[in-house]
Amino acid sequence: MYTPRHNQLEDRAALLAYMRAYSFATLTSAGPAGLTATHLPFVIEAAGGEIRLLAHMAKANTQWRDFEAAQDAMVVFMQPHAYVSPRLYDSRQNVPTWNYVAVHAYGRPVLIEDREAKLELQKQLIRQHDAGYLEQMAGLPESYMNAKLAAIVSFSMLATRIDARYKLSQDKNPAERERIARDLEAGGDSLAAETARLMREHNR
Repeated sequence: MYTPRHNQLEDRAALLAYMRAYSFATLTSAGPAGLTATHLPFVIEAAGGEIRLLAHMAKANTQWRDFEAAQDAMVVFMQPHAYVSPRLYDSRQNVPTWNYVAVHAYGRPVLIEDREAKLELQKQLIRQHDAGYLEQMAGLPESYMNAKLAAIVSFSMLATRIDARYKLSQDKNPAERERIARDLEAGGDSLAAETARLMREHNR
């Protein structure tokens, strides 16, 4: 990913927080049929200086069959984003652009085949998004859970490289950045408002 120096971010804690906040991402890999992409909810784990991404997909989705022979796969986290109008700059000699945050994580997916490990991954996802459902889930028949687990493929991917681009008007002066942030907040769009929040956070 092309990333000018002023858009780079190497703060590990900030990257982790971002990936966890926008954990519905796109897994892209290459196989005999070419490139394949699947949109998946991820669990992001960090321990011992390593970042690991965990997810699952339908067994009927043939992308997982590419994992063993594939080179690195890529997971793309891409939210939020917003249009920036040139009318917000001091000079009239400007053109429209887009502010956004994108993080690309690279690594080789490895299948998780143990039943208990697959079940624990599902519990981790539920804790992230709907912890109140865990009690109901615990009461489901074992045969039902076995069937559901058999219908998915779970995997883990150690991130061997992470590229990040925080394109948040860092190259503009403080007055312009404030004008852009206020305009994004005033439009009533939640993605634009979140982009403005990140602008303020990363332009201090």
